[in-house]
Amino acid sequence: MALLDDIVEKKRALDSARPLPQEVVHGIADWFDLELTVAAAALEEVPVKRADVKAVLERGTILRHRAVEEQRFILNHRSALELMARLSFDPTGAVTERTVAAFHSVLYRGIADDAGKYRDGPPKDDPADASAGTAPDPAKLRVSMSALSTWMRKADAAPDTAFEAHHRLSAIRPFHVGNRTTALLLCNLILNRAGYPPVVVPAEDRGLYLDLVERAWSVGDKTPFRDLMMRLLSQSLDVCLTAAAKDPADVDVSAAPDSDVDAP
Repeated sequence: MALLDDIVEKKRALDSARPLPQEVVHGIADWFDLELTVAAAALEEVPVKRADVKAVLERGTILRHRAVEEQRFILNHRSALELMARLSFDPTGAVTERTVAAFHSVLYRGIADDAGKYRDGPPKDDPADASAGTAPDPAKLRVSMSALSTWMRKADAAPDTAFEAHHRLSAIRPFHVGNRTTALLLCNLILNRAGYPPVVVPAEDRGLYLDLVERAWSVGDKTPFRDLMMRLLSQSLDVCLTAAAKDPADVDVSAAPDSDVDAP
């Protein structure tokens, strides 16, 4: 409960600081764009370096003499974040399976022919050591996604709803690839609608995150996964509060050191 109490207090402090100066808002947004994209590339085993992610995001276009598909993933992820932002400011619209398909379609546009389409076989991003048959039958995907959609329509926007939606989508794994990033986009959309910043999976927590996501759907133990996500949410709130406490001219979102995104 201590962490939950801390999150409540940090959220209250952030709310009391709003509205933030536009320079601070833009600085926070740029920081999250970079960190979320670096994390997504690593989770989807896209072999790019942080410096390359930063360069592509700053230029907003494909750079010469570098792998095109990897750069397209970076730009697509930014577009997915822009979609998330638009949906965050439209709380009247329901979050449904169409939302999930839209995220995946944007994320893999120009990369995969089946972008936004449910898989017709086992997912390719299952853990390497997962036993055969752990993924739900493709024939049951539409029923499972419809059930998720119905649940999301009724659930209130809150951190626990966001983490549960992530868990349920991860258990279904409706796409051949990109299920991890799509689940995080869905989770972060719900967090944004509840007034929270998105969660970022940093390099040092990547292995733990993947293990706990798998543990949640394979043996039904969701508590460790929820605890990790709560800790990551607390860290995101810290980022926002630190930026809010600074003079706008001192906000530096490029302070994170350059490091390689782990290659597959």
